[in-house]
Amino acid sequence: MASGSHSGDGDMVDSEQLHKSKPWRWAVRGLLLAGFGLLVAVVGLITSVWSTETGLTILAVGVVIYLIGFVVLYSGFIPAIRALPNPRPSFWKFRRILMSDALHLRY
Repeated sequence: MASGSHSGDGDMVDSEQLHKSKPWRWAVRGLLLAGFGLLVAVVGLITSVWSTETGLTILAVGVVIYLIGFVVLYSGFIPAIRALPNPRPSFWKFRRILMSDALHLRY
């Protein structure tokens, strides 16, 4: 059985190292914030049907929240990845772990 970050055991070690990392928690919170901003932006688009001025204001607030969440996500994601030893898992594995942590609200 192969060991390392690309085997089953390595996935668990990488996940545990990420969960202990403060930048990773920032990345999870940034993803949640970006998702909330996207939801607010969609509500703004729907509201613009009834009231253009209010709808555009809500849309603008949602876009700003989304952009802030995006910046927080990547300012936590990049340092968390760089802190892991080589060989690092693939980007898709990181993305899957990030989505799992955000959906299960582990923090």
